[in-house]
Amino acid sequence: MKSILYKFKLLPVFIGLFLPFSDVFSLDVNVRGTVKDSEGRPISGAKLFLTENKFVSRSGKDGGFEFQHISPGNYTLVISSPNYELKTERFEVKDLDKVLDIVLKPSLLEGVAINVTAKTVASDFLSTPQPTTVLEGRQLQRLRGQNVMSALENTPGTATLTTGAGTSKPVIRGLTGQRVLVMTDGVRQEEQQFGDDHTVDLDAFNVDKMEIVRGPGSVLYGSDALGGVINVIRSKAPTAKDGAPLLGGTISTNSFSNNKQDAGAISLFGYHKETNFGYRVQTDTRKAGRITTPNGTLPNTGFHERNVNASLGTDGSWGNFYVDSFQRYQEQDLYDNPNESPGATAYQTVLHQKTHMHAFFILPFVNVELDAAYQRNNRREIEDKNKYMPIKDTLLDPSVDSFTKATSVYQVNKYDYKQGLNLSLDTTTADAKMHHKEWKGLKGTVGISGMQQRSNTIGTEPLIPGYGLSNIGIFLFEEWKLGNFSFSAGARTDKRSMDIRANADLGNLEQTRNFSASTGTLGTVWRFAKDFSLALNAGRGFRAPTPFELFANGVHEGSGRFEIGKDSLRPETSLNYDASVRFANDKFQAELSVFRNKIDNYIYSVSAGAIDSDSGLPVYRYRQDAAKLEGGEFSFQAQATSWLVFTGGIDILSATIQKNIPPEILLNPGSTDPNSVYSDIRNKYLPRMTPNRARLGLRFTTDKLFGISKPYFSVNGTFVQSQYKVDKLETPTQGYNLYDLGFGGEIPALTNGTESATFDIAILNIFDKEYVNHLSRYKEYALNPGTNITFKTTIPFTLISE
Repeated sequence: MKSILYKFKLLPVFIGLFLPFSDVFSLDVNVRGTVKDSEGRPISGAKLFLTENKFVSRSGKDGGFEFQHISPGNYTLVISSPNYELKTERFEVKDLDKVLDIVLKPSLLEGVAINVTAKTVASDFLSTPQPTTVLEGRQLQRLRGQNVMSALENTPGTATLTTGAGTSKPVIRGLTGQRVLVMTDGVRQEEQQFGDDHTVDLDAFNVDKMEIVRGPGSVLYGSDALGGVINVIRSKAPTAKDGAPLLGGTISTNSFSNNKQDAGAISLFGYHKETNFGYRVQTDTRKAGRITTPNGTLPNTGFHERNVNASLGTDGSWGNFYVDSFQRYQEQDLYDNPNESPGATAYQTVLHQKTHMHAFFILPFVNVELDAAYQRNNRREIEDKNKYMPIKDTLLDPSVDSFTKATSVYQVNKYDYKQGLNLSLDTTTADAKMHHKEWKGLKGTVGISGMQQRSNTIGTEPLIPGYGLSNIGIFLFEEWKLGNFSFSAGARTDKRSMDIRANADLGNLEQTRNFSASTGTLGTVWRFAKDFSLALNAGRGFRAPTPFELFANGVHEGSGRFEIGKDSLRPETSLNYDASVRFANDKFQAELSVFRNKIDNYIYSVSAGAIDSDSGLPVYRYRQDAAKLEGGEFSFQAQATSWLVFTGGIDILSATIQKNIPPEILLNPGSTDPNSVYSDIRNKYLPRMTPNRARLGLRFTTDKLFGISKPYFSVNGTFVQSQYKVDKLETPTQGYNLYDLGFGGEIPALTNGTESATFDIAILNIFDKEYVNHLSRYKEYALNPGTNITFKTTIPFTLISE
């Protein structure tokens, strides 16, 4: 793994070598043109993305745009603008300038955008091999919630596993945790995501776009992408092509009535005109009180967080380069089961820091992409907010002298950082990709990725041993376009090694565990008509067991359990098939997808039907069996008139497990209750599976209303089925219907020249419905929140214009 760190250190050297000479690799050929509407009027501010070179441009006031110093070859240009249909234009550049006339049709549909996550080059809705959802622009602003994953709640095939308002984990087609890979700008997040209560440590404000891929992405991204991939594309430093002011910024606010939450963010950004170096800095804070349900307030459910972000970057005909860094701190109260721990005030704190360097170089026959990142995650879970609780008996005992009590207080203050669970995880990643340019319809990528981790167990409750982890992966992905067909295929091999340190408290010895796997994918997209496509995909996924699943042995305050790992676990492997039929034009978009995902050696924890005598918490043990998940999604958007849009969809999931008798029972049958074993084998349902659901919405809009530009009024309904197909001792939940109202628009008087201020008001759960979300960690003892009124604003401003 020294080679990984070596690549990390050499990245600036590569940049220095490529930068001075890369201009000679491009001929002095330009691509220019205009963007107009169907009536010939220029469209300003349209975004133009040249996918092969990752060039971005904005159309001017006259609709004009230009890409300079383009080398010969075949290119794909994607043009997008609010309230217009997304358009993809393919063209060839030879030895003369290319002139394009782009005409966009009016459209109120949202989310019909390109994505860069499903394969190694950008693709649009009709041409992507896997089902993919993209959230950006005003749609993302409306969906922005109390944490970054809240926006996924009503997207096809996607839900969230929640612990209160501040913590949520993405669930894709029933899979979550380390089976769903979360990335920022293509670089994996590593934040000890083994626990149900462990949130995604990202800022909800500083996000430009979210891409959700449903189905395995192991070929491109390695272990943990077994069920899907979520790529969070963060706001970056602008350059001249973005049409930003020399110095500007935004002020954003979020307010939520249910838990009296307020959040605010301020950012400053701009660029240096002569050098074209851009910069961006942002800070925000969020604070919330207790959750209110229709049956009353839940104690110990508040949270607060602070975020700081900074980025620096530049671009040119040679490619682009940026450095992005952020720090996030969150303190989250944990509401324990009042029947097991009455009056408990457990909480967790998480500090996450991440720095990412990215470079993209345009060469004669290939483009080279380099990424290197370092991140540190420190997680603490503490039994009580009163740090003197561990010495309570000593302090209250009248027979203990004052000196001993004072010494105990001193020790608690000195070693406060060791109280409870305290885990520190350092992760270094390095990725290199070489994208070869299109040749006779064939284009693709070869890449290598490496990861090195070091985890330390610091607190008095170890839970997992310290360890070092090394992972190396090599992959190849190719796509061949033949007429109306696009064929894609990829293969990858991964090797992972874990050096586990001995821990007497947990009872494990020093040891090394090695895992390896080969994965592959095969897909085709058939554009059998202008607006129709059929996509078929088969993929093999892989996930190595985590140190937590292997060696956990203790109280996990975040989940309210005493968890016991299993050191003989083997890697999970999956075989996934999915098929999608898609339609998209300026008035209607729809997708019907079906899938079947079979996972061998599926790792999960189940109740042991016992209570730990010391902590009073239920005991859960890890095991693995064969799992099968099947289902599908249907989603649509329809513009019925110039002022009305219908949206909706249905998600269906069936998840079963084929259980075997655990080997430890066969080795010691005398200590086992045969009836308990038989009852366990008969139960065939996976725990914590997403219930079937449907969505239906109306959005009314117009150009102007009372001085508000592009106002909208929305009505949305979510209809969730009962979930009685549960694991043994898991709590079933009843079905429910929720209704939301929304209103918002733009304020033209508050603008920075290219963007206007926006506001969004919503009333969630308008009828104050009593319900329990099956994916809430509090479902066994608490209702979900009642009515919640939200208010969000974003105000851009300019300090120095052109």
